[in-house]
Amino acid sequence: MIMALWEIVLIATGLSLDVFAFALWRGALHPALGGKPVGSMVLIFTGFQMGAMLLGNLITFIPYIADHMERARLTWVLAASLIFFGIGIYMVIRGLHKNRTEVIEERKEEHFNYRLMVFWAALTSIDALLAGISFGFLSVTLFEALIVTGIATAAACLCGVICGYRLGCSPKNKLVTIGGAVVIIGAIDILTHYFYWA
Repeated sequence: MIMALWEIVLIATGLSLDVFAFALWRGALHPALGGKPVGSMVLIFTGFQMGAMLLGNLITFIPYIADHMERARLTWVLAASLIFFGIGIYMVIRGLHKNRTEVIEERKEEHFNYRLMVFWAALTSIDALLAGISFGFLSVTLFEALIVTGIATAAACLCGVICGYRLGCSPKNKLVTIGGAVVIIGAIDILTHYFYWA
């Protein structure tokens, strides 16, 4: 089974909403738009997302996994779907839970905390790592997946900062929930697509 470009875009968009939600929060804290801090945040998050996806994809090239991939194609497709489904469920639960319990305090911060950015970039890229593994199971062209993921992440980060600066960060947990729902739709599509062509 080969994933269509729109399916890759669907998954990448769902994953990028997690980054958008964080950028929304950070945008609400920025004293001004533009400048080095915003550019740095876009580069940090995009780099981590693409790097994590690359690492996840490379895992599927481990000799034992690669040697058995063709013989166990159905198993790998099911595994990929379950990974995407798990990512989606996790994002939905996290978004709904935090929406009920999290109190968001918005205050302008004069200093850009690079360590905090790196920490959150690494945290949000865990989903991209798992997605990279799934893309490897589904024989997705790595270059295509990385480019789509990079564009989606950079756009989500930049738009999130702008929206957060102008509108505040109150809808951020709802966006994580929506992102999870989009990833779940992608997982269901992968399953139905596979069984249609099987």
